Amino acid sequence: MVRYMKTILAILVAVSALLFACSKDKFETKPLLEIKGYNSKEIPQHGQLSVRINYFDKEGDLGEGEFFAVRQRLNALPLGTSDADRPDTLRYPLPKYPVEPKGEILMQLNYDDFLKESVSKNDTIVFRIAVKDKAGNKSDTITTDKIVILLP
Repeated sequence: MVRYMKTILAILVAVSALLFACSKDKFETKPLLEIKGYNSKEIPQHGQLSVRINYFDKEGDLGEGEFFAVRQRLNALPLGTSDADRPDTLRYPLPKYPVEPKGEILMQLNYDDFLKESVSKNDTIVFRIAVKDKAGNKSDTITTDKIVILLP
């Protein structure tokens, strides 16, 4: 019976250590990003895309860092000569906010300002997103789900 209790105690200690390590893993010097949700994955004419992104950063110094998003078109056909020609990379300074090891970033893009590229067909895109904290530590890059930009 004592041996059985020691085995159970050892398993509980191991599971507790694993749970503690897993929860602690999100808080590293290098920021970690994960997509929390979308307002929609189909953006109508004059609509807006909103992507909520959770961040985890041990030092909590993401404020006054940088935000990067690169648009990648997945359409097999190239853009025609009459289609818009816009840059594919967004780079913005993050605002100053309280030092917090976790929080949320909201990426909002308007249909007419950045999302609509083709004038002849719906467009399917993904965004590759990364951040750099105030100390210069860069996160890994995350990729959104496929997003369809609808023509009228």
